[in-house]
Amino acid sequence: MRHVHALPFLIIAACLPGVVAAQWTVSSAGTPAVVTATLRERADSRAFDERAIALVIRCAALQLDAFLTTRDALDSDMVGDILVRVEADSLRPRDSRWQATRSNAGAFIPQNEVRDVIQRGILRSRELRITVPTLHRGRVVHVFLVAGFSAALEALRAACPGDRGAALAGQTR
Repeated sequence: MRHVHALPFLIIAACLPGVVAAQWTVSSAGTPAVVTATLRERADSRAFDERAIALVIRCAALQLDAFLTTRDALDSDMVGDILVRVEADSLRPRDSRWQATRSNAGAFIPQNEVRDVIQRGILRSRELRITVPTLHRGRVVHVFLVAGFSAALEALRAACPGDRGAALAGQTR
């Protein structure tokens, strides 16, 4: 018998007045647990039942992975790579190649870069900017308010206690 547990939505308030709060949604299902932490883009005002522009960090079968979902068809090369630029607060921008999803409306963060995105981009920043090339709109910048990740981090740590590369190790915010 498979048990499905839905954790309540985690809404994290920002400390400064007038600043939009980050809203990480954490869900858990199955045994072993599949824990997913999702953060919608700051400017994404569509209903929650529509495909979201979101940053997703997931632990499934004790494996940590992360990906971006969009509503745009992304411009990928012949092998499905998408040239992505990641910026976090005052850190230097980094360009890398992410793998397009089958629908080409999203991209998986390479396993060797998940730690960097979490450790440098999410845990040490208030805002994460991901720039992707699209087929119809050129380069699009998606902005995510990532502050307040600590509750989602704890749920992911519990599901992936020995995650590869120790992406979930270190400080909480």
